[in-house]
Amino acid sequence: MAHTYTRILVHMVFATHERRPLIHGDLKPELHAYMAGTIRNLGTHLYALNGVEDHCHLIIDLPPKLALADFANKLKAGATKWAKQNGEGDFGWQRGYGAFSMNQESLDRAIRYVEGQEEHHRKQSFREELEEFIRLHGMDPDPEFIDGVWRKG
Repeated sequence: MAHTYTRILVHMVFATHERRPLIHGDLKPELHAYMAGTIRNLGTHLYALNGVEDHCHLIIDLPPKLALADFANKLKAGATKWAKQNGEGDFGWQRGYGAFSMNQESLDRAIRYVEGQEEHHRKQSFREELEEFIRLHGMDPDPEFIDGVWRKG
């Protein structure tokens, strides 16, 4: 693809299985480091990766050879396997993800937003955040998707 020139900026968010607080303080830095390595190995540029106990945000520049769904599946499956091999037997991700396109002008602001997740979630729940993201991108929150993220079991 020598003659292909792309800039595909994506802000992704996905939850832990049943939105349980599985990304605890001891696990978080190691899990994020593993995920960052996986992202690099997939040929994807990582701008930001952070989250709180029950979900993760990341901002990437997706290469043209890699479908977003394949990226998400490989990242989440690899992180789950790594966590389980490192003593987190109950670790897993909720099915699906949110992915939102971005432009260059909003990149710095989005990076600050992802880096400030802990502070942000002192004021807003994950559900409120996700519904707001969906609306900000010109869509109506799909009750089936939202309820699926919040359904337990």
